[in-house]
Amino acid sequence: MGKKDKDKSSSKVSRCILLIAVVGYYLMGAKIFQVLETDKQEELRNSFLEAKAALMKNYACITSDELEIFLQTLTFSVKNGIIPLKNGTLYLSWNFKNSISFVAYTLTTIGYGTIAPRTPMGQLFCVFYALLGIPLTIIFLELVSKAISQPLSGLGKYLQNMGIKEGQVKICMLVFFLVTGLLIFILLPPLIFTHTEGWTYEEGLYFAFISLSTIGFGDYVIVKQKKRRLRKLHFSGL
Repeated sequence: MGKKDKDKSSSKVSRCILLIAVVGYYLMGAKIFQVLETDKQEELRNSFLEAKAALMKNYACITSDELEIFLQTLTFSVKNGIIPLKNGTLYLSWNFKNSISFVAYTLTTIGYGTIAPRTPMGQLFCVFYALLGIPLTIIFLELVSKAISQPLSGLGKYLQNMGIKEGQVKICMLVFFLVTGLLIFILLPPLIFTHTEGWTYEEGLYFAFISLSTIGFGDYVIVKQKKRRLRKLHFSGL
């Protein structure tokens, strides 16, 4: 067997191993999430069914079909940012502030989903707007990254002047950036969220990572302080 044949064989084996690893990782994650979340989901489901049965019992004039229509309308309204409260209704309107938030979530590809275009023209515009805006945002973030890293390059030169080897300097700079980034973007923001949003530190940590990684589930969003309880009751259930 020639060298090329060995390289091809080795490449095929590597691809197979990678494929098995990816599929296995997906399956493992799915099973773990199933184990962790199923009981809570069943608990929420039972609570809903009990509340629905109690409502039908207390208000016998409401038929099952009428209640089903109301629940479908309520679900659709909540998903579209119209959330009923005890003393009124919270309406996530398309004011300029929320529009700015939507643009930021879209162009950074976080996409929380708490507010989204519903008209055909709005959805079509979003497609073309994001096609241009996402690459533009990436270029801007790269420039910001370079602007931040330039002043810190002096630290590397300083370490080299102290007689530290270039390889060690690179490792030190990498560790510095990782630790600094971890503190600024992951570990410190949850402390702020505990005061501004009423979240636990774990919830804030979860939100910070989900946002920074641009996963953006939308189960937690930053809202005004008076809406803290609302966020936990409604957004976490969507």
